[in-house]
Amino acid sequence: MELTSHRVHLFFSFPEQISDRKLLRRYESLLSEAESAQMARFYYAGHRHQYLVTRALIRSSLSTFFPVDPVTWKFTASAYGKPDIEHPEVEVPVRFNISHTRGLIVCAIVRGYDIGVDTEDTERSTRTDMDSLASYFSPQEIDEIRNLPAARQKQRFFDYWTLKESYIKARGLGLAIPLDKFTFLFRDDRLDGFQVHADLDDDAGSWKFWRVAVNRRYKVALALNAAGVDIDLSACKTIPMATNETFPLTVL
Repeated sequence: MELTSHRVHLFFSFPEQISDRKLLRRYESLLSEAESAQMARFYYAGHRHQYLVTRALIRSSLSTFFPVDPVTWKFTASAYGKPDIEHPEVEVPVRFNISHTRGLIVCAIVRGYDIGVDTEDTERSTRTDMDSLASYFSPQEIDEIRNLPAARQKQRFFDYWTLKESYIKARGLGLAIPLDKFTFLFRDDRLDGFQVHADLDDDAGSWKFWRVAVNRRYKVALALNAAGVDIDLSACKTIPMATNETFPLTVL
């Protein structure tokens, strides 16, 4: 598989479907000492399992494009936690981002552009989140949600939340970017615009966004800083180091 600057590759893994002990031991053998220590710090077995599959997914997905053994990948992180790779045999500007929620892990990989991905489980409760909208969203976004019928507000909340997370992850600054300083605009349930406050020192026109439907349960959003470039998406459902199955994406 070739990594180009005109295609984003999305790898989806469902950790609850991965239970083979031999395969899980292979995943454990890939972990660095720091990763093994991090996994051990999780109290719940389900969280340790998700972390393990996440690390295997990143490593195996990157090795899809390069003749690099998954165990040899080394990673760094910015002061705000944005991941990057360091590997002497990889000279192309690889960018990747990872997101996970209960039951789903997504890894996005592209060549040359800042990228961010976020996924959320829409079956989780949003009561607390909805009660504190003012901390998360711009005034326009808050008004748009509150003007929707009650039955649609939860889904729009997750539309905004995943889009916002994908943008701040692509910028690499995390929550250092105030979430009320940029706005996504919807029209007839379609994403229709993106605005940034002057304080953010960014050009809204340089960004591309996608909302991707995996199934009814999950929302996925992708952000890419690639102005003027035609980009397509490819998707693969994967059990790391075992199976890969391409499938057509539904882009909303």
